[in-house]
Amino acid sequence: MNFETEPALRRGDSVYLVGLNRSLHATSRKSIVTNPYAALNISSADCPRYRATNMEVIELDTGKDVDEVCSKSSISLQWMSQFYTLPDFGSSFSGVLTDEQGRVQAIWGSFSTQLKFGCSTSEDHQFVRGIPVYAVSQVLDKIINGAKGPPLLINGVSRPMPLVRILEVELYPTLLSKARSFALSDHWVQALVRKDPVRRQVLRVKGCLAGSKAENLLEQGDMILAVDKEPGREIDLIVGTDVRDGNGTTRVINWCGCIVQDSHPAVRALGFLPEEGHGVYVARWCHGSPVHRYGLYALQWIVEINGKPTPDLDAFLNVTKELGHGEFVRVKTVHLNGKPRVLTLKQDLHYWPTWELRFDPTSAVWRRETIKGLD
Repeated sequence: MNFETEPALRRGDSVYLVGLNRSLHATSRKSIVTNPYAALNISSADCPRYRATNMEVIELDTGKDVDEVCSKSSISLQWMSQFYTLPDFGSSFSGVLTDEQGRVQAIWGSFSTQLKFGCSTSEDHQFVRGIPVYAVSQVLDKIINGAKGPPLLINGVSRPMPLVRILEVELYPTLLSKARSFALSDHWVQALVRKDPVRRQVLRVKGCLAGSKAENLLEQGDMILAVDKEPGREIDLIVGTDVRDGNGTTRVINWCGCIVQDSHPAVRALGFLPEEGHGVYVARWCHGSPVHRYGLYALQWIVEINGKPTPDLDAFLNVTKELGHGEFVRVKTVHLNGKPRVLTLKQDLHYWPTWELRFDPTSAVWRRETIKGLD
């Protein structure tokens, strides 16, 4: 299978969607690109979780769906789906977009968002869009050709992973016609039109990830006019980038029945971290555990144990290793909404020992080690 990076897809181009249908049968369908530069806008969910940001995706002419065909022909949806493969570009049909020669031009991938109904009800929703190959080809080429970075075991082969520098800022596009009302000068409008006559837009700052090098430098609503002085600048700022190895979370600790870890990007994207050294983030809790009985739930940071700061996982382990079985522990937490709280719980090392889970990229294996329990 060949991957093509150029030329990029344009509005009106014909593509073939190749993938698996609901019956897991290989299927291909022809469609037309309706928007090759659709800005992805996925709001934060009730609980912090991964969401795609700063992405342009491809939208296709999906044609008539099963429900429309059935309603016009008075045929039941269940009966129709058993015998006919109608155009299905929903979440059950992912794959790749290719040209007539079979060269992959985009990944037809699934995204998740949360739709809110009324004041409190929300429901998960999946949809699919095209991810242009050029968005991943540069990193893929470095992996294939050998990059300088930490090794990762992929299909039994250890490959060095490239370290990627990213600007930890969430952006959204604004049409240049609207940007004029936000005091964008005619000079910049013309410069951006010359730079990209197709999109005719400027990127604006929606928010910075907490703890990033861009925090306190870029503000909500700022317009990103240039990078490395191309095509020019009105305000010159030096903003640092953050290095990521692509592994994500590689270490978690289970203490008294709660899962703690470093604050992952979805949490930091909310724009807030505790002042007390950021703390360790409680991602999950177990029913019947000490944290459940004493009310230490998820979506908060543990910043102190018995008055001792726990700014990171190492400090958290050093403090909790000294705690004995049946000992009462005073815990200070900070919630996602910024509210602090102090509670006391009783440690149970018999049924809820402290253990650590680490990911080893050289073997692609998670390893569990008991830190403290009853002999």
